[in-house]
Amino acid sequence: MWKRTRTAPDRVLPNYCGTPQGGVISPLLANLYLNPLDHGVNEKCLGQARMIRYADDFVIVCRPGRGREVLERTTRWLRAKGLELNEGKTRLVDICREGINFLGFNLTWRKSLKGRRYLHVEPNQKSRQNLRKHLARILNHWTRWKATGEVVREANQVMRGWAGYFHYRNSTSVMNVMKNYSRERLRRWIWRKHGCKRGLWTFTTARLHTHYGLYALPTTAVWKANR
Repeated sequence: MWKRTRTAPDRVLPNYCGTPQGGVISPLLANLYLNPLDHGVNEKCLGQARMIRYADDFVIVCRPGRGREVLERTTRWLRAKGLELNEGKTRLVDICREGINFLGFNLTWRKSLKGRRYLHVEPNQKSRQNLRKHLARILNHWTRWKATGEVVREANQVMRGWAGYFHYRNSTSVMNVMKNYSRERLRRWIWRKHGCKRGLWTFTTARLHTHYGLYALPTTAVWKANR
């Protein structure tokens, strides 16, 4: 025996507030609404605070002791426009004691070997893990049936895009770590694809880049590469 049940048809409920997460129009609307805030902070608070923004993600840098005041003023301005800060992501940070993550980068205040204090900017852990996941998806046992050149080209596209965004400021050491990871991943993939009985190092680093065409993530300091 079976019993037929009636289910309510799917309904689309209108959203009268906000924009869809990841929606194509969201960055445009964020720019329209927040552009006056950019000018308000960066022009009227000259020397006291500076705002760095991408769409609706932003950081406001201000002089020590003024963080609470700037936060309250920003909150009032947004509420007057019918907007609200994301309380889960909004916080006051003393950059000298605690780092922050912004747009895929980790920012920390450090001391150089010469004793000079500076803002250290490098890809954060989540960004590195995302690259590892992409390469693991491309270079795994499910793709061994594909031609080596095809797989390497796909991996190169991912790494070039990642490097194009993250090769910035103090990224050299992270780039070197991720370059070694990509080499090891491809080396094991080829070794298993061909069922080699010899050691992994049959596929030398030079061979991976020259014969197989693996893209080498840039490990030159950005200021040197742009000279």
